[in-house]
Amino acid sequence: MDNLEKEQYSEVSVTVEVPVELIFTDVDVRTANREHLIPDFTEMWFAHHLSFSDISIARLEPHRMLFRYLMGVPAASPEPYLDWYVKIHTLRGQSPELDNNELLMQRQMEFINMRDYLQTGSTFFSDYPIEVSYRTPGRFNIHDGHHRASFLYCSGLRRLPVRMTKPDYERWLNDHALLETEATITGQHRKLFYTPILHPHFYNVRCERDEVYKTRLDYILEYIGLLNLRDKNVLDIGCNIGYYSRHFTREGAKVTGIEPDSYHFELLKKLNLLERTPFELITEPMERSQLNKEYEIGLLLTVFYHLMRDPMKREPFLAVVNRSVRSMLFWESGDNIEEEKSMLLNGTSFKSYLKLADTFGTGKYRELGVFLK
Repeated sequence: MDNLEKEQYSEVSVTVEVPVELIFTDVDVRTANREHLIPDFTEMWFAHHLSFSDISIARLEPHRMLFRYLMGVPAASPEPYLDWYVKIHTLRGQSPELDNNELLMQRQMEFINMRDYLQTGSTFFSDYPIEVSYRTPGRFNIHDGHHRASFLYCSGLRRLPVRMTKPDYERWLNDHALLETEATITGQHRKLFYTPILHPHFYNVRCERDEVYKTRLDYILEYIGLLNLRDKNVLDIGCNIGYYSRHFTREGAKVTGIEPDSYHFELLKKLNLLERTPFELITEPMERSQLNKEYEIGLLLTVFYHLMRDPMKREPFLAVVNRSVRSMLFWESGDNIEEEKSMLLNGTSFKSYLKLADTFGTGKYRELGVFLK
């Protein structure tokens, strides 16, 4: 616990900073057995509510777009938020309490206050932390504080102050699994990690990627938006120590991670136990794998360029990717961006490509994008 920042304890709760990747919206009211608390509950309201329930805070589009708009981000619009606000009333047969102008004025004043608190180093966010509960697979669901969480996410914070019960805190720490993870890391003599480990013990450990907003995961999640990921099949090719696979597991997807490197695979298994995010693991190289199902989403991040010069590996690799991924393939390049992109388009039946961002990692200028069928 020595590495935990800004800890506050009471008899029943703990206030602590939690990685933003673990912050999810509240569970739906039926799962939480709270539908009886909603005045004039309707099935239409529930269907609307369900699309915003139990998703990572990065995917809460109405709130994210609102704060981007208030921050002056080009092309950001408050319309998704205004539409969300109107529907949470009208779908229950109620009139909205505020009109659009009144609502935007109120949210703007709240935004200005929160921005000032953040810029001046105020203790506001730790004094009024986001209220959460811990649930498996390893995530925190918000009870109160969606606007604060969205504002802090859009401000680039990678850890957010939250309050949880002591039992939830102890489950999150997962001390037994932490000891096994540390033993594996020590045995491997690891000093550097490719992606973050989302546990307080590793807050001060440097990693090579996905530490600074916007991360590759941010771009991917914002592109996916409100798409229902529950029970979707996701394939993470070359998943390394499992950062992306674990996130999509938290989102409710059925994840298969491919990692043939035993060095990464050994730690990956320990981290899945530590973060309580189990997913299917395959140790065969992609070009030799016998995948027998289709995946709506594929992840191919900084992998293909390692083998694209070897036709004996490249052609079977592309064949398996093409056969397995039926909708969208998120890709990050090596340093030969256009050549790699051309090989993927010409060697598969993906019909189009959309660039998401310029990226930089491990000394290379790269590109992040998505191929679509």
